[in-house]
Amino acid sequence: MNTITKPTILFVDDEERILRSLVMAFRAHYRVLSATEGHQALEMLANEDIDVLISDQRMPRMSGVEVLRGARDISPATMRILLTGYSDLAGIVGSINDGEIFRYVQKPWRLEELRDTIAEAAAVAQSSRSNTVATAVGVIPAHAAIIVLDRSPELAMVLKDSPLASRVRRAHTLEQAMTVMASEPVALLITDISLNGEDISPSLGVLKQQQPDLVTVVVTAFQDTGHLIRLINQAQVYRVLPRPTGRNMFLRSVESALKHHDLLKKRPAMLRRHSVEKSRDESLVSRIRNYLDRVRDPAAPVQG
Repeated sequence: MNTITKPTILFVDDEERILRSLVMAFRAHYRVLSATEGHQALEMLANEDIDVLISDQRMPRMSGVEVLRGARDISPATMRILLTGYSDLAGIVGSINDGEIFRYVQKPWRLEELRDTIAEAAAVAQSSRSNTVATAVGVIPAHAAIIVLDRSPELAMVLKDSPLASRVRRAHTLEQAMTVMASEPVALLITDISLNGEDISPSLGVLKQQQPDLVTVVVTAFQDTGHLIRLINQAQVYRVLPRPTGRNMFLRSVESALKHHDLLKKRPAMLRRHSVEKSRDESLVSRIRNYLDRVRDPAAPVQG
């Protein structure tokens, strides 16, 4: 008789009371492990097959971002979730750039939301167990375009002075960027979150739904943690860089993003690891889908 193995999840929080409540809430459907500090959690990751890691951010000896960064190196197949109520802008940026997290869940968490998020992460982890998810290595792919969606020429100029110059496509509006996406393969979108005074983060989420292998790097000066949370959960942005940003940091991030795109193309099963929350704005989804369809096929009928 075959037995179904429960997914293994690991909670990390320095408050034992919270850990006990989480273990009790999830032990019926998962094999649940817990750790009260980061070093203990990383040791467990090195010795256990753990599907999902859920870490608090604000801990005294090692922050959640540091735990996630170590987990990415020790056990890259483990899905990573940051659980915190602490509005730490640097910490949230770090969770994107260093921890490469799957979701950000705010405290006080709602049990139903946390259950759904962990269930999704566990399903992705178990479905990809047969696929290698190590860090991408090798040359940068030479075919797909890089869109720089920005009114300022500074970022495009940095790339124009690099070996990537032939792949760069400039766009001043979201519609121009989508025209490029519909006409040729695109590996990377580099954009500010504010375009002509408009917050385009919802559109980035819909574009990720429409083109799952699109990798996005955001270069921005905003200081709103709510935007960052949405960029993780709804758009799975690959990197967030401060504005102004240094040339070397920018180029390193671009090269890393291109290698990540190459890995996604070679291993399509990994795309589930970067799935996004479905947009609730049906009119925005319809508008973007219709625009892409019209550009690809001008004779296509406009959908209502």
